[in-house]
Amino acid sequence: MAHLPTCLDDFEKHAWKVLPPAHFGYYYSGADAETTLARNKAAYDRLLIRPKILVDVSRVTTETTILGQKISTPICVAPTAFQGMAHEDGEKATARACAFAKTVYCMATYSNTSIEDAYKAAQAASKDGDPMHWFQLYVETDRDGTKKLVQRAEKAGYKALVITVDRPRLGRRLADLR
Repeated sequence: MAHLPTCLDDFEKHAWKVLPPAHFGYYYSGADAETTLARNKAAYDRLLIRPKILVDVSRVTTETTILGQKISTPICVAPTAFQGMAHEDGEKATARACAFAKTVYCMATYSNTSIEDAYKAAQAASKDGDPMHWFQLYVETDRDGTKKLVQRAEKAGYKALVITVDRPRLGRRLADLR
């Protein structure tokens, strides 16, 4: 029996085996010479856990607050477009996982799942039925369409808007050209 992924490298190897090549390439590669991708990986590699020694650890917690709301851990899920390319449940699976873990999930504007369906999935998984979910918003030139999107997110139960001020654009991906 194969082991469960336990680190990022394991997840990457697993994704290589199960995703269609185009979908794996979307997640794995970056634009042009992948300079930003390399810098992001290097920055992640510099993160360290600093253990504290000779301190009372009988009541350790990872709980914190963000925008006045208590969450279980300072790890949140940022908006990621088109999660349905990685798994058939896409954003619903991520929304459920974050609700179960009592942490923030930020749903992307460009998703494979509707705003309402992702929130309903989170509600079902949340211990109190009130998940800490935010909605990432691109302010479109169609202001009426943008307003309707905000209203849908509010009606569904999202707690905050995360407004993105740039535009999504896939760069020239050399990995795809090769």
